[in-house]
Amino acid sequence: MPASEPGADHLGFAVPLRLRCPEGELRLLTTLTSFATAVDVTLAELHLEAFLPADRETAGILRDRAARRG
Repeated sequence: MPASEPGADHLGFAVPLRLRCPEGELRLLTTLTSFATAVDVTLAELHLEAFLPADRETAGILRDRAARRG
């Protein structure tokens, strides 16, 4: 049992990543996908990590940055 009650912004399954940038604060969530099958050796122990925006402001900042680069 946890020692304290989680706050209102507690997600339970994810730990948010916060980064400061010139446009503001980026709030990201990470997802991990693991392929651990003995059937296909090419996929055995393959781990993929992706960072996703946790809110609309972060999504907007990342979209604007991508548009400027592309």
